[in-house]
Amino acid sequence: MSSDEQLETSKDSSSNNNSNDDLVISTKCYLKILMHAFRYPHGSVNGLLVMEKKKKSSGKSNRIVDCIPLFHSGHGLTPMMEVALNQVSNYLQNNTNYIIGGYYQANDHFHEIPAPIPTVFAERISDKINEINPESVMIMLNDYNLATSIDNAEKLDQPLFLYNYVDGKLKLKSSSSSLNVRGFQLENFQILYQAIKELIFQKQYHLNIVDFDLHLENCKHDWRNIKLNEIIDKFEI
Repeated sequence: MSSDEQLETSKDSSSNNNSNDDLVISTKCYLKILMHAFRYPHGSVNGLLVMEKKKKSSGKSNRIVDCIPLFHSGHGLTPMMEVALNQVSNYLQNNTNYIIGGYYQANDHFHEIPAPIPTVFAERISDKINEINPESVMIMLNDYNLATSIDNAEKLDQPLFLYNYVDGKLKLKSSSSSLNVRGFQLENFQILYQAIKELIFQKQYHLNIVDFDLHLENCKHDWRNIKLNEIIDKFEI
């Protein structure tokens, strides 16, 4: 077996065995975070993470199954964030399997090395979510790592940096000194890589993603992204 085949095998097996990782990030969630950032490359974007509820005795890793894009035109509008949090919470209440699982953000700084730093606003919103869900996390997207790894399926976990709560304080879990220590597991590297190539670079579906900002401008825009979710779901099968 060649070194490339061995690496690929390890990637595949790790996606099926997450005993060493506390969190699994779905292809859908990763894609939509990427689409949100690609649609608004000129600035910062943020949104909410959707976590699958699990039974305490299951022993399974937490799983982020989706994300809901929120804002691209400014993060300091607390009243609008309150409205968004309430609407998303009400929406998820209709499905007892899911809960708000955290917050994601991509800053408008390209050279954030070694790791992107959450803004005060990001920490405030993340803290608010953590009051409701103690297992919530924050995901920061690093634009520099994204630019250097987007064309390599084996490096697609490197643009994301995971923050979680330790003793009530937000801490960086992904290593800032080693890209081999991420603290999370992607669902499937190869499917994600193919989805990025086809849905973003070829078909440019990122131009169709709707965030809460667009919904506030025109309520006809559906922040739930139902049609886009259906397209991604078909690709994941």
